[in-house]
Amino acid sequence: MDNKVLIIGADHHNTLGVVESLAEKGIKPYVLIYEKNPHSFVLHSKHIAGGWVCQSEKEAVTTLLENFTDKENKTVLIATNDEVACLVDRNHTRLGSYFFLPIASPVGHLEKMMKKEWMTQLATEVNLNVPTSWTMTDGQIPDGITYPIITKSPSSVEGGKKGIKICKNRQELEAFINTNHYEQLQIQQFINKAFEFQLLGCSLNSGEEVIIPGRTHIDRPNGIDNTFFLRFDKYEEEFNDTVSKAVEFVKRTKYSGPFSIEFLRDKNGKDYFTEMNFRNDGNAYCVTKSGTNIPYIIYLYLTGGDYKQELSCSKVHTTYLMPEIYYTMRLLKREFGFGEWMRNMRRADCFTTYFRQDVKPFLYALLLKIRKNIH
Repeated sequence: MDNKVLIIGADHHNTLGVVESLAEKGIKPYVLIYEKNPHSFVLHSKHIAGGWVCQSEKEAVTTLLENFTDKENKTVLIATNDEVACLVDRNHTRLGSYFFLPIASPVGHLEKMMKKEWMTQLATEVNLNVPTSWTMTDGQIPDGITYPIITKSPSSVEGGKKGIKICKNRQELEAFINTNHYEQLQIQQFINKAFEFQLLGCSLNSGEEVIIPGRTHIDRPNGIDNTFFLRFDKYEEEFNDTVSKAVEFVKRTKYSGPFSIEFLRDKNGKDYFTEMNFRNDGNAYCVTKSGTNIPYIIYLYLTGGDYKQELSCSKVHTTYLMPEIYYTMRLLKREFGFGEWMRNMRRADCFTTYFRQDVKPFLYALLLKIRKNIH
């Protein structure tokens, strides 16, 4: 197969995880970093065939069209954050002749699908449990809100993880809105969770085949995002109903590409859908380490390789992933104790930026983090 691979995303461990996954199969991808900052730790990987840092959509699209011109052997494109996934989807007409694109159907609607309100509606249609939600527009807090609540940006693209705040009453919500000058927010019932979990996998041919090898298990009582020490394993029988509904959710999006679907399980064992990420997930390297290489399966499928054979020899075994730099920062902020940090460091099978056979990205990521904090 003569098809190249291009990974496009932020300078983030998400992007590096795809690089390392493909490297395990002998594939050296090209990488386009979409960042305002010209310094990239990902591009220091020894497994990269070539790379660029682009600071605007126009520059990124131009770079792609100038460097990938083979229509017969299209380049496989893998997106690793929401903003670039939408960038690719918006430019599908110009890029589609040269790339296999991770897009939804109808094309050009991916940004709409990333809106929390759209996902909540679809989740309800497939009978997934969804926390009660209210939408704030024009800065006006809706009536009838039951507290406590958690606020979120209306779209993964527009705000990402920003806009997240737990509020116990209306006064706290008003103070948060006024301090940050928010005009739009999704306001959602706060679930007293037992743990968080994600279903990680990929969708082939617009949802015709949905592959979900297993789930993460994330215990983070004090945090509001899922970047944390986690376990990945096969999903247990008690999750079958949630998984089957999640598969139906993916099928109805008609999306093709890697994905993650996030859930909360409450203290009574009830699962609540929170969102789907239409791109590779930041925790997804744990799936590769566990024995199922999703980026490689996508590559084989799109380029006519024997992905069924790869699936048949893939496996899932218990794997512990540590986002080592971020996790250590949480230790320094006293979110947990040194004993827990050491215990989990010893249990970890893999990390998000540290790879023993490719250590330069970790060293540069650490240097950039130190510089940022000193500044």
